[in-house]
Amino acid sequence: MRWLMFALVAWVALGLETGLKPALQLGPTPIAPSFLVPVAVLVAMFAPSAVALWSCLILGVLADLTWSIPRTDSGLATLIGPYALGYLLAGQLVLTLRGVMVKKNPLTMGFLAGAAAVVVNVVVVAIITLHTALYDEPILWSPTRQLLARLSAALYTGAIATLLAPFLLAVAPFMGLQTPGTRRAFRRT
Repeated sequence: MRWLMFALVAWVALGLETGLKPALQLGPTPIAPSFLVPVAVLVAMFAPSAVALWSCLILGVLADLTWSIPRTDSGLATLIGPYALGYLLAGQLVLTLRGVMVKKNPLTMGFLAGAAAVVVNVVVVAIITLHTALYDEPILWSPTRQLLARLSAALYTGAIATLLAPFLLAVAPFMGLQTPGTRRAFRRT
């Protein structure tokens, strides 16, 4: 994989995540799509396992750094780890399922992104809920409300990933990912 091109695609996705995500929110609800999850799914679909997991971990740390938890004292808390672990487990899910998927189909990207977003959000809710139970942190957190909103956002992410799939699949060869239809050039020695 070409890490420089991956960094560029991740940077664009992070920009969309921070800039466009609030505009795509469904009314006053916190339901909004993720743009980092489709990039993680793309890499996990076509990269070798170790590369896919490392890139998912990097994307998860980026998601952790851009997300803050509201506190009861009107402050914000940033916790590194929930999204990183969630993206790592979502990458493992895609690695497990990629052998039985039609990889060039945009609906595959949408399905896998939706499933990956479910995994990410369940892990985030579980970790933050466990964190608030173990440590008496003044965090505004309702696990049931968070889980319902995040599962709805996972469906929204799957729909957005279906729309982004043609672009992402076109960018994949430039990232050094071998998609169906691209061939590697081998030299004889």
